[in-house]
Amino acid sequence: MESPQEPPRDTKTSKRAVKYFIVGVSLTIFNYVLYSIIANLIINNNDLLWLSSFIATFITTILAYILHTRITWKERTITKTAIYKFFIWNALLTFAINPGLTQLFSFITPLYDLVYNICQNLHIGFTYEFIQSTGAFVLMGIVNMIMNFLLYDKFVFGKEKK
Repeated sequence: MESPQEPPRDTKTSKRAVKYFIVGVSLTIFNYVLYSIIANLIINNNDLLWLSSFIATFITTILAYILHTRITWKERTITKTAIYKFFIWNALLTFAINPGLTQLFSFITPLYDLVYNICQNLHIGFTYEFIQSTGAFVLMGIVNMIMNFLLYDKFVFGKEKK
């Protein structure tokens, strides 16, 4: 049973979810900018979107660990086990899940065709490749953020400090 001085677990989870959302959005923006630079300026080949996603996710993961341990789950004891769980999960994301999701979401051509046609009709100069790579990244990011919060909160970042 919760002590009277301690907020209920639902309140703590809600506050943590808000912090996670703010940190997560910041990380997602950073990841997107990095992904876009790599995808559109360095690699410049939509057949290799998975590689852009891989590199951006790898770099963002290091920043994510730092921010989540110092902001989102700062009230929890961060053990060596938590560190291993975090990096093992994020290695799986980096090497398999995110590139796979990005590639899978790049095949939703009817959606990208629709957005491209709307942009053309509104005289917005986005290329089809930009719309496709951005759409694939955004969809991957949404799935990623939901999975991460649930896994981090329940399995990675341990118990509350007493």
